[in-house]
Amino acid sequence: MWGAWRRFRIIGVAWLALALLGCSANRLAFNHAPTLIYYWLDAYFDFDGPQSLALKDSLQELQAWHRKQELPQLAELLHNLQPVALQDVSAEQVCTLWDFVQQRMQAPLLQLTPALAQLASGLKPGQLEHIDAEFKKRNQQWRAEWLDLSPAARVTRRSQQVVERSEQFYGRLDDGQREMIRSQIATAGYDPEMLQREMLRRQQDSLQTLARLRNGQLAPATAQTEMQGLFVRAVHSPDPLVRQYTDNITQSACAGVAAVHNRSTPAQRARLVKTLQGYEADARVLMQAP
Repeated sequence: MWGAWRRFRIIGVAWLALALLGCSANRLAFNHAPTLIYYWLDAYFDFDGPQSLALKDSLQELQAWHRKQELPQLAELLHNLQPVALQDVSAEQVCTLWDFVQQRMQAPLLQLTPALAQLASGLKPGQLEHIDAEFKKRNQQWRAEWLDLSPAARVTRRSQQVVERSEQFYGRLDDGQREMIRSQIATAGYDPEMLQREMLRRQQDSLQTLARLRNGQLAPATAQTEMQGLFVRAVHSPDPLVRQYTDNITQSACAGVAAVHNRSTPAQRARLVKTLQGYEADARVLMQAP
């Protein structure tokens, strides 16, 4: 939902999400992540033949790097979380974990920055128009999914999403836990209108940055700096109100996750540990070349 940052951030999300697996079919998906990510990006850029070959090669290299550099860190994290999962946790602990996860999601993107900068230097005017059109399509989808809903419907939608994600780890939540999640979301101050404004800012920032890079006249180091600046502005908005909102929502989410976990039953915590063990085992399998 964040324009180019969301488009590029999917690289990091995909590596992390496909690493947190529970079956051999999903391990296969991770092994095919370069192809999956390529098609996701191609929906925005509409790559030509040479661009496609260059990006596919870069994504293959990124996968090899990720197996070696990132999956061991993920496996260690999953191992260390298992005893913690049996205990109550604080909001501060959850936020510390979230900060680490954010860093791990950003690491593949930063690793790919030189290739992305080079790719941007060869974009054609029609491709920028294609990106802009895709932005508009996504904006319409965002409006239908969030802005056109009543405040109560937004709470219901977000609550359902959080419940579904929580049950992937804990198993079935009881009515009290579900109501706790709904109450937390209702009071969290979620503001889709502000998110839309920031989304539009990031989209324009993306198009302007790509336009500067497109002529290929910048030195490689300068082009990479431009691309990194785009990512920094996406993570840390130049708008102080957006930064404050993001901090508030993050703190609220951390407190909510801690509260739900601390209300979990021994059986649910045992399920969480088992889930983490399965993810760790998968991560260690994926560390090896297929």
